[in-house]
Amino acid sequence: MRNWIIGAAALLAVAVPGVAAAQATGYVGVTASNVDTDPGSDADIYGVEGAVAFAGSGSIVFEIDGSITDSDDTDEGYGLVGHVYGRNDNHLFGGFVGISGSNDTDTWTVGVEASKFFANWTLAGALFYLNNDDADADGIGVNGQARMFVHDNFRLQGNLGFASVDVGATDVDVWTYGVGGEYQFAAVPVSVGLGWTHVELDDLNAEADALTLNLRYNWGGTLRDRDRNGASQGDITGIGFLF
Repeated sequence: MRNWIIGAAALLAVAVPGVAAAQATGYVGVTASNVDTDPGSDADIYGVEGAVAFAGSGSIVFEIDGSITDSDDTDEGYGLVGHVYGRNDNHLFGGFVGISGSNDTDTWTVGVEASKFFANWTLAGALFYLNNDDADADGIGVNGQARMFVHDNFRLQGNLGFASVDVGATDVDVWTYGVGGEYQFAAVPVSVGLGWTHVELDDLNAEADALTLNLRYNWGGTLRDRDRNGASQGDITGIGFLF
């Protein structure tokens, strides 16, 4: 059960920027989270994260997101997701495959993802399937996210997700929701983000709240540029970290 606590604080994403071509965009950073579980206790979790996106042929884009987290109170956790999608000025559509885990257990996710771009808004979503043989778990789910740009370097967002997961002989409904924001400084390509996420496992009578702070070094332009042209998919691609 500790594994889903780690993931609730981590929110995906160390990539390998060296694989990118000259047109690559992305970020690397550090994260710190406090997770309060019921039943359970508090845990302070720290990690590194990153993402990189680079163009293929035509409008095809490849993206890699990754993260590594650890804590004195929990096992080391990781996540790695690869995306392939097409994107233009109006929308994004593609697919992804990811793996996450900790303490000798791994969860695979696969799914489709899409975004619709408006002047100061982006609506994004993902439909996914997850499987964890170690926990005898598999299920399907959907995540959605609304992003509002106050200006090019200030983003606010809200998230909502649901999954139905079979864990052995038990059916588990998982709800996630949260809010957050990110601000990038004008003088240097460094951003600060703050987010709150709530997770409920209805059938197991368990829930958690995670407050996460991140500090990122960005390359490839403003936060709006990242959303429309860069590595933008890291936080909507599943809940494989739950098991």
